[in-house]
Amino acid sequence: MDILFFLILGHIAGDYAFQTDYMAANKGSSRGVLSYHVLVYILTIWIFMIFHSFLYEPGLFLRTATFMFLVGLYIQHWLQDFFKSRYANGSKQMYYIDQFLHLAILYVYRIFIY
Repeated sequence: MDILFFLILGHIAGDYAFQTDYMAANKGSSRGVLSYHVLVYILTIWIFMIFHSFLYEPGLFLRTATFMFLVGLYIQHWLQDFFKSRYANGSKQMYYIDQFLHLAILYVYRIFIY
């Protein structure tokens, strides 16, 4: 099965299921809460990569490229959520753009790094 499926599952879990109401309400006003949210998101993505690795490609979650991707994803997600919280003002269009960009980054990883 394609890694992208697991990355998207990780995205859904990390950005929705494991994001508490407190995180959602305060990540826009607190860099610490935002950093914690993104850390939970990254760890969730990594756990889903581990699932994929055990099932289909042993060692994938230990590759240097994987860790570089996770560091880059942390920075990208943090910056994106930071700017969204400052400029989106609850806009539905910005929500869709935000989610599109999150998924596009995962797709880019799938194509160019994986």
